[in-house]
Amino acid sequence: MTPISRSALLGFAILAGGCFGAVTNAMRLPRVELLREVRVTGANVLLSDLLPEGAGISLRERAGMISLGAAPQPGNTRVLARSGVLENIGASRNVAEEIAVPERIVVAREARAITLQEVFAAIRNAMEHSGIPTAANMHPEDVLLQTEILVGPGDAGLEVLRADFDAGLRRGRFLLWASRDPNVLPFFVAVRLAGNSPLPFSRAGTELGRAVSEHALHSVPAKNAKAEVLVSPGEQATLVLRSDAVRMIAEVVPLERGTMGQRVHVRVMDTGKIFSAQVDGRSHLELNF
Repeated sequence: MTPISRSALLGFAILAGGCFGAVTNAMRLPRVELLREVRVTGANVLLSDLLPEGAGISLRERAGMISLGAAPQPGNTRVLARSGVLENIGASRNVAEEIAVPERIVVAREARAITLQEVFAAIRNAMEHSGIPTAANMHPEDVLLQTEILVGPGDAGLEVLRADFDAGLRRGRFLLWASRDPNVLPFFVAVRLAGNSPLPFSRAGTELGRAVSEHALHSVPAKNAKAEVLVSPGEQATLVLRSDAVRMIAEVVPLERGTMGQRVHVRVMDTGKIFSAQVDGRSHLELNF
């Protein structure tokens, strides 16, 4: 038998390695290309939201554990760059090796408008829970919903955060929040109140039930009531800044005392800037700009 030279063995090893590499490459599954445009319903964007319908179960389960950040506001869009997607995937290299990421991905948020019926139900439930007899005389047509509020599909989980009552005008103003869609800013709703029902007079708080239980119900006209101090120096309050297109909320510290309708100076806690704003509730002010 003719002995095999060292060079022949080396050549065989290189050839075998090449064949093995070719077989390995042939066994690799093709990468799954992420969608370039998607619509989501949740408050966060998951990598699994970007997978096409035919993606495997295993990949979809692993991708469902990777968050790409907050979804856009309902009805709006957000653009994801390839670099940002790969950065969020991070250490999950087994996922990154199975997908192909486009240069940019447009994410749209499914949206629906909050209905008058669900606003009415949230207000009435809060008032009944607080034992306000006016709730029995309320009707959906008494609710004045002047702007369209968009939320994600499904139950928005509306909660009443605060309430102001004007016995003279026979109106209540309620601040509502979509608890199941926390990216949506709280919004105000006015309600006409029956003329023969007792009301909590000029009362507001962070929780309607607590506010009403702490204050007796009154039916006296507003002009006979002593003005109540609603903001005090050093006590944290909420400032709503409004324009025709924008509504922002900031935590502030009043620099002077103020009653309903008065303008007082406040300091924004985050920036230190000082504004003059109008008191419109307990620990609550508004500024139009």
